[in-house]
Amino acid sequence: MSYVNKHLARILEQQHKRSVRGLFFKIQDLNNDCTLLRKRLEPHIDLTVYKNAIDYVNQFVAHTTILNLKFITNTQNLEVVVLHTLLLAHILDNENSYSFEYEHTLLQGYIHEIFELNDHAKTLYTNHQEKMFHYMESQPT
Repeated sequence: MSYVNKHLARILEQQHKRSVRGLFFKIQDLNNDCTLLRKRLEPHIDLTVYKNAIDYVNQFVAHTTILNLKFITNTQNLEVVVLHTLLLAHILDNENSYSFEYEHTLLQGYIHEIFELNDHAKTLYTNHQEKMFHYMESQPT
């Protein structure tokens, strides 16, 4: 009987590890999608206009910037992907919405996928949205 319990415990542990690993890979894929979307926007926008928003996001990115996202600790981090989408949402909200309608639709899909990752993601998004807004307001222009 103890063999069955040990075997079951090992199977459940392996299943949990695969599930967690899958979550991190999904976050990494979303970050890569956001990077591709940002690179698609860059030729058509002036990123210097968004310096304060970029500076806010960069506070939470380790050893690099959101514009040059590297390292697994960043690409598989839920907070970084949330901030990445917030930055893109801010950029798209301040640009001509008709010109970037397709990109806006893509971003809404990414945000929806992030919210489905876990219950904490939506709260994280809302909290950072408020903090980013206050940060940008407090910065000199």
